[in-house]
Amino acid sequence: MATRFGAASPAQTYAAKVRWLVGCLIMVILVLVVTLVFVARGGGPEQPDDESGTSPDVAYATPVAPTVDILVAGQRIEAGTALMPFMFNEQSVHQDRIPEGAVLARDKATIAGKFSKNLINANLPLIRTDLTDVRPISAVTSAIPPGYRAVTIDVDSRSGVEGWAQPNTRVDVLWTYTDRDRSQKVATIVHFSKILSVGGATSIEGANARGQNANSTTVTLLVTELDAKKIELARTTGKLSLSLVGEKETGKVAAAPEPVDIYSLIPRAQEAPEEPASDGVMYTRDPVTGKMTKYELTGRRWKRDE
Repeated sequence: MATRFGAASPAQTYAAKVRWLVGCLIMVILVLVVTLVFVARGGGPEQPDDESGTSPDVAYATPVAPTVDILVAGQRIEAGTALMPFMFNEQSVHQDRIPEGAVLARDKATIAGKFSKNLINANLPLIRTDLTDVRPISAVTSAIPPGYRAVTIDVDSRSGVEGWAQPNTRVDVLWTYTDRDRSQKVATIVHFSKILSVGGATSIEGANARGQNANSTTVTLLVTELDAKKIELARTTGKLSLSLVGEKETGKVAAAPEPVDIYSLIPRAQEAPEEPASDGVMYTRDPVTGKMTKYELTGRRWKRDE
């Protein structure tokens, strides 16, 4: 009866609720979109500037002090080491914190050819007082223990093992000479000798930087006093060369090897073994053929001579 007098049907009521919900959802979406646009544009009250026209952050910022590049040691450098530019790194330091006498990075090329007067630890600044034009004598002599001597010989790319003979490596000293019978021989006169320097450089980096191993150069060896005399005498009577020793070598030599001559290179023909001499000979007639047969006594046994 209600439908006949203008009352809403259940279907109409349901449709009205759906429209109301859709409208509310659209309003929420519009509010979210407006909020996101406002935030994206950096909305919000602006911070007022002070009377000078600058923002507070800029007004109270600390001015940046100028920096200067100085040289710091990239590795531990022993006293007496020949200095090269690659041994140092550049480091920026505030101008008011530069150590007194520090070497600036722009003067890096001027340290080539100088020596360290003192020990310079890694990551420490290079100071002018640490430099000297002459290698300190104490740095060289401190590496020579009692009873030992430092001797220098001339080598080239071949006798210097093509540059593999570097400071702090071990070598044997070979001597090529002419014997009394006018034959050429080679002998090892010094075993397991330590190289102190190559071309005046006491480190592998310094020797490579100077390029001393490309052509003729000098090698200073640490040897005993007796071996120093052997090297000096051998230098005047023959040729010297180096033989590089491996890292696992201990330096212990059971017996001195014999010199090598030209006949050691030629294989000798093996001689036929000699037959043992017989202890006796006996002749007897063969009862069948009637011929004389020879028997030899060898090692208490009679053997028929065929």
